[in-house]
Amino acid sequence: MYTLGTLILFIQAVLTQRINNFHIFRSSWGHLVHGLPLYKFYPAEYGDLFLYHPSFPVLFFPFAVLPLQLSLLLWMLLNTFAVFYAVRQLPATPKQHNMILLLILLELLNAIQSSQVNPLMTALMLLTGINLQKGRVRSAALFTCILFFIKGYGAIVGIMFLFVDRKLEYLKYCIIFGITGTLLPLLFISPATLWQHYADWFALITDPFIREDCSLFGMLHAFHHDFSREPTPADTWIFAAAVGGLATAAVCTAIARTERSRFLLLAYLMIWVVIFNQAAESPTYVIAVTGAVSILTLYSHKSVKLVLLVLLIFVTSLCPTDLVPKFLNDLAVTYQLKVFPLTIVLSYIQVMLFFQSGEVKID
Repeated sequence: MYTLGTLILFIQAVLTQRINNFHIFRSSWGHLVHGLPLYKFYPAEYGDLFLYHPSFPVLFFPFAVLPLQLSLLLWMLLNTFAVFYAVRQLPATPKQHNMILLLILLELLNAIQSSQVNPLMTALMLLTGINLQKGRVRSAALFTCILFFIKGYGAIVGIMFLFVDRKLEYLKYCIIFGITGTLLPLLFISPATLWQHYADWFALITDPFIREDCSLFGMLHAFHHDFSREPTPADTWIFAAAVGGLATAAVCTAIARTERSRFLLLAYLMIWVVIFNQAAESPTYVIAVTGAVSILTLYSHKSVKLVLLVLLIFVTSLCPTDLVPKFLNDLAVTYQLKVFPLTIVLSYIQVMLFFQSGEVKID
């Protein structure tokens, strides 16, 4: 099913040439090696801006030098099967693995259709948490750093090292991989050019007007009929509460010191980093949906699981598509309802972490 869906989307992409994101990724390599600015508009090549880490073009190099259609196919397959592999590594039964893979399929295909990097990030976030849990700190550190060198915020799952053994070893490998990755573009450009790329990147990612508003902030703005995308004082208070919630979840995980609490925190982080991310787009939600579906599928309270999964799949994954009546699609898109079920799931995980009831099934 995963292979067939990806091949269909590849054919669609080739026929429609709606692969703007992939052009952004491929062009970044040429811009890097020719000493051109990475973070400016190139309307003759693609729409939008390159928003990724200065080391990302080097990581993308194999796909940049291959013929366009072949590299696109390999890129889409890599993203698809990275998620498939990562889900299969979760401590669950084969039946639970299959259920998770089925329930995230629509969200995954949405991201694949956009030739986005978010499915790969989803896989790396899962693998970071799983490898930390298994004591494979070198692999966990590598995945954490790769996440940072794609989109910095994905590395938030590295917080989980605080709740496992071999913390110093994990940090040692993060330093090694981090320095190596940071300096990787020096193989192709001068130190002065690399410094300028980092300065431009930091200025871009800290710009408050880089907003897609497919976030909790966007939903609240939409309900107040504010579509200006400008930050408001209320946003600051909401984000402060979000940080407080994250800190509370981390403290509860530290107190519990169980495998169950660590997997709850992993799902929490995957949801949190999307719904409070003002640059989140619809394809970004494969990260949050995978985290939510995974923990709800593993969690043993069947009635709660059923209600939340139905709400999640219907509102988050189905309503923003053409698979529902137009009035439902218009409602979901206009008011950014995609984030609503995930906010409920995040709150539910917060409660589970606080009261430490139930269990993750791993038999």
